[in-house]
Amino acid sequence: MSDSSGRFFEGLLVGGIMGFLFGMLSAPKSGADLRRQLADGSEDLYKTASDSIGDIKKKGGAAINDVQQRSGDVIKKASEGLAGTKETISNKIQELAGQSTQVLVDDVESMTSG
Repeated sequence: MSDSSGRFFEGLLVGGIMGFLFGMLSAPKSGADLRRQLADGSEDLYKTASDSIGDIKKKGGAAINDVQQRSGDVIKKASEGLAGTKETISNKIQELAGQSTQVLVDDVESMTSG
């Protein structure tokens, strides 16, 4: 979650709580009714917040697993490509070494026969 969206949800939560409390405190009710309503409202708010946090954790965990899987796939493909390139380079080096050896042998033969 980016910083700006985190700050947005933080502001949304704080604003919701403040609006709820202002509404409760400005309503004309008796003390017992107001306390009961505040208790019920706070329980509902706690349950909603807990559910939201649980959902965010599940989505975050799924996103992390997805990123880990994708990065593992990318690393595997890169390793396979690197192994193929390494083998190709090794074959070319061996081929060039063989050609160099043949040139040296040909030079030595031409020098000794001439």
